[in-house]
Amino acid sequence: MLRLHNPILFQYLNVGNKTVGNSCGLEFVRWRRKPRWLPVAKSKMFRVPERKPQSLEEKNELLRLHNNYRTQMRSIRQYLREENQRIAETTTTDHIALTPKEEEEEFNRCLQENEKWNHEISKIRELRLAKEREATKAYVQEKLRLAEEREEKQMQRIESLVKKEKELSKTFITHEKLDEAIEHALANPVDYNFALDLQGNMYRGRFNVPVSTEPAQK
Repeated sequence: MLRLHNPILFQYLNVGNKTVGNSCGLEFVRWRRKPRWLPVAKSKMFRVPERKPQSLEEKNELLRLHNNYRTQMRSIRQYLREENQRIAETTTTDHIALTPKEEEEEFNRCLQENEKWNHEISKIRELRLAKEREATKAYVQEKLRLAEEREEKQMQRIESLVKKEKELSKTFITHEKLDEAIEHALANPVDYNFALDLQGNMYRGRFNVPVSTEPAQK
């Protein structure tokens, strides 16, 4: 076989970085196996394969197995043939033998059987729906209980907050207490400034005379 070797294709596929021309090359390739579409070789055209010798015991065993297989298959075919014939005859006979009265009786029997099945299924359905209702009721009650607990806790927090605000409201400066608060502030000035000396004594006030000293808190 001849294979076409094109350097441009190899360069496009990044096979190599060699500098090649635009010429094409031919390469001889040998098939690993013979292609399926080729005919038989002339040297093997008239060759007849030699049949392996078979012992008498092996031949008898193969014949026995073959006979058993044929017997079993014949039995299966006969059984299926008889079964199909029986079903066809039974169906045809029942269809022909039934009278209008018998058909009506058969219909009533089937109707009663259907009503019986429906009644049993309705009982099962009622039990299932009752269980589902109980489960839903318990679920709703639990949700309501949790909601009441959350609401009660929230009301307790609100009440405690209201009480706290009421206690703080006693110290608020209202319009009626405004003059009294001003007089109290003027009579009791508060000066948060203080100074420290090298010994750590604290002198409170910005313009006060340092008469008394207090040790600084460390």
